[in-house]
Amino acid sequence: MMFVSFNVNSIRTRLHQLEALIESHNPDFIGLQETKVRDEEFPVEAIRELGYHVHFHGQKTHYGVALLSRIEPDQVVKGYPGDAEEAQCRLITGQFTVNGQKLTVINGYFPQGESRSHPIKFPAKEKFYADLMA
Repeated sequence: MMFVSFNVNSIRTRLHQLEALIESHNPDFIGLQETKVRDEEFPVEAIRELGYHVHFHGQKTHYGVALLSRIEPDQVVKGYPGDAEEAQCRLITGQFTVNGQKLTVINGYFPQGESRSHPIKFPAKEKFYADLMA
């Protein structure tokens, strides 16, 4: 099984790069970060034509993640449980069954947090990681 993580920095602008990546590596799973597109504008059909199931969690101009897979997921979770409506779209998790075994694939666009002294960004980064480990 091959897994690829790709910070696409706008899926609509760089769909051709995703196509080239697939042609070159033919991965089973692809995690996209910084899709930078609202869910209703995500290029679902273009990705399905590439042979992938696609699930996404996005917002306009910032952040956004997507999970592409050759097999249909059993379950997809967007964000963290309890995320507020205005939460940044940075995490998507898929549950799969592969050869009778359960597989969890987590795709995240992890906050960089600036310096430890930053009053907002660094605490947000710490919370993101703490929530991931919870």
